[in-house]
Order: sequence, then C-alpha cells, then structure tokens
Amino acid sequence: MSSVLTRSTRGTGRAVPEGPPAPGTKLGRPGSRREAILRWTLMLVAVSVVLGPLLWQLSTALKGAGESTSGFLGSLVPSDPTLQNFVTAFTEIPLARYLLNSAAIAAIGVTVNLVIATLTGYALARIPFRGRAVYMAVLLATATLPFEVILVSTLLVTRNLGLQDTLLGVVLPQGVAITSLFVMRQAFRGIPNELEEAATVDGAGPFRMFLRVMLPNVKGSLAVVTVLGFLDSWDQFIWPLVILSDPDKYPVSVGVQYLSGAFSADQRVISAAALVVILPPLLVYMFTQRHVFKGLAGGALKG
Repeated sequence: MSSVLTRSTRGTGRAVPEGPPAPGTKLGRPGSRREAILRWTLMLVAVSVVLGPLLWQLSTALKGAGESTSGFLGSLVPSDPTLQNFVTAFTEIPLARYLLNSAAIAAIGVTVNLVIATLTGYALARIPFRGRAVYMAVLLATATLPFEVILVSTLLVTRNLGLQDTLLGVVLPQGVAITSLFVMRQAFRGIPNELEEAATVDGAGPFRMFLRVMLPNVKGSLAVVTVLGFLDSWDQFIWPLVILSDPDKYPVSVGVQYLSGAFSADQRVISAAALVVILPPLLVYMFTQRHVFKGLAGGALKG
C-alpha cells in the first residue's frame, strides 16, 4: 500500500488512512515559526528602543544619593528607592510656577490652533474660491521651513508689537501648525456633499451648517489637532528662550535648565524633573487616544 495514502500507528502496527488535518490543528511549519520568532524579536527591539530610555530615567530618579547613576542593566533597579529627588526638584527651583506657565501657554496655543485651523481648513475644503489650490500649496510649502530660518524676523515683528517678554508673545508666532490645518482640511473634505445639500434643503444657513452639521462629523480630527497643538506648545524651547527675559515667565521646558547649576548636574534630580515635565503630555494622550485613533482612522490624514 502506498505510504502516501496510509500511515502506521505506533505500537499497533495497524494502518490508518492519511487525510487532511482536523480543524484547528496547528501545521507547525518551520517557515511560520521563523516568521513568528522574527516578528517577536522586532517587537521586543522596538519596545526596548521606545521604553528603555524612559525606564532608565525612572530608575535614575528613584535612586538615592549613594547609588551610582551609571552602569548597565545591573544598576537599573534602585536598591533603596526614594521620592526625595522629586521633592528636591520642586523645592530648589520654582518648578510649580514653570508648570503653570507651560499650562497657560499650552491652553492659549491649543485654543488658537484649534480655532484657526478649523476655520481655515473648512474654507479650503468646502468653499470654492479662485487660487484655493495655490494657497494650499504655499501653506504646505511653508511647513518645510524650520522655525530657525525665520527666527530673527519673527523676533523683530513680535518686539514691534510690544509682545516681547509676554506669554502671548510665546504663543502667537507658532499659534497655528500647518499640519493641523491640513488635518482639518482633509477631514472636512471627507464629509459627503449630500449631507451638506440635505442641510441646505432643511433651511440651515452657513453658520448653522458649520456648527450643527460639519463640526460634529470631524470630532476625531478635532481631537488630533488638540493633541498636536498641545505637544507643539508644551515642547517649545528655543523661541521662549529668545523672547522671554524674565525667568519667572519661563515654561518648564526652559526652567529645568537651572537644575544643572543648582546641583552641579545631579542626574537624579534632573531625571525626576524630566519625568514631571513629560507627565502632562502623557495624560493628555491617554485621555484622548480613543478620539485620536478614531480621527486618524476616519481619514483625517488621507492624501
């Protein structure tokens, strides 16, 4: 009998017919196993690259004065964890004031970015006018210019407007991100024309159309723009350092530099302050990630 059609059971000597594997039986192909190992290896490498520096920062912030901040994996776990470094960061520099300044800058920046990006994106997506494509192309082209290229001219304009050494002067020059404007334009373009036509037949005017019909359909993109605006405002460093001369008005991204001089660059205190700085962006992302993913999946970034 052909070996292709039959196989022998162990110990009985009886031959049973060969057939297709039962449903749910794993084939155990060597190729698929290698693919799984490669996939898990790449995932572990990616997670290590992303979370490794953050874990190292947390480990350094929790170490006591007698523990070394250098070394490899053996020194990653603190032998005597302490929160004293966080207390020191708040008491030796006005970290709470810097956080409030950053919160004010972020609140104004998010509001300005959200309002202007939404209105401009709606006009570029739904209102036809001559030169609309050229206007959009010019706006996108400006996104390729680094801010340092226009730093001097922006400083002169801000100074002439009397906004130097003010929080408003920190916000306005970078109040609107081209990325946010593009996101809102694409979101409004994704709304079917039939919905707009039906609202017009029902007697909706331009403002009612915008507020009651258009905005509810781009909630996910509004969340994306909110997160982008918050991160842009919170992470500013060079422009506040240039435009502000009063240290009491520094945002936290600039103010933490005083820890280097006050403690001769104590890495434990600096790491504790750095963790405090990144905590608000993490919380904003955690509370808005569901809407952000919904906005991205809804076509906010479609080309």
